[in-house]
Amino acid sequence: MTNRKSSLTGYYKETNEELWLWDDIPELDMEVGYKVEALLYYEQSPFQEISIVDTKGFGRMLVLDGTPQVTTKDGFIYNEMITHIAMTTHNEPKRVAMIGGGDCGPSREALKYESVGQIDVVEIDQRVVDVCRAWMTKEGSHEREGCIRMIYRDGYKWIQEQKKNLDVLLVDRSDPYGPATSLYKQQFYQYVYNSLTDDGIVVFQSGSPYYNQSIFRNTVQSLSKLFPIVHPYLCTIPTFPGGIWSFVIASKKWDPLEADLSHLQWQDTKYIDPETFKASFVLPSYIKNILHGKK
Repeated sequence: MTNRKSSLTGYYKETNEELWLWDDIPELDMEVGYKVEALLYYEQSPFQEISIVDTKGFGRMLVLDGTPQVTTKDGFIYNEMITHIAMTTHNEPKRVAMIGGGDCGPSREALKYESVGQIDVVEIDQRVVDVCRAWMTKEGSHEREGCIRMIYRDGYKWIQEQKKNLDVLLVDRSDPYGPATSLYKQQFYQYVYNSLTDDGIVVFQSGSPYYNQSIFRNTVQSLSKLFPIVHPYLCTIPTFPGGIWSFVIASKKWDPLEADLSHLQWQDTKYIDPETFKASFVLPSYIKNILHGKK
């Protein structure tokens, strides 16, 4: 076993002097390793360690506190799947916001819908946004970039000020540690419900349905206490450990299973299309059992 020591969380030089990033998954007593071609940038912000690495398998990668967040090669999957399901389901989304998502990938997907005039991106750490613009996606790369309004605040506090103000809210929360802990409280779900218009929709990323089973199940259960329409859905993201990833959509009126898919803006998407939209709601039996508390 290599004697691993590093000043940056998760990064280790192996015996052959290769640099690796190891993502610890305590739920499974395992780590997933990513070979690093080059460490391009790193800093300690007031909130977390931020680094950008170049990897052979996934291109450039944003890493926060040693955990991969998004990559240039497969980041489109997460961005499309957290965004298009809700944007298509709502009849005419105008007021849209996102908590997290400082790389602005999902917000750029949302801007493909003509009804959207402005998107508020609420990010607690401005340095994440600045670093992503410098190293991941250049500012101004989207023709409607000016429609994205950055708000540098704690999402838990910001959401309390939104009363029936949002048509669509996307919640790109990180793991339930540190500042993100509050985004898993039942009170937060209530604040989210209160922030939406009478036909509003919210989407939560809800982790791996395999090794984050409690997060996945609790998200569905918490939202089901408030919303009449709640559906989990799935996609496959190669970067993330285990590959399979989950989201939960909750709606006050519009049902994604009855959505008019002619509204789906998939002309230049790489993952989602009308068939994938429908298929994402088909859950394997083991995931259904997780939701029902069965082993």
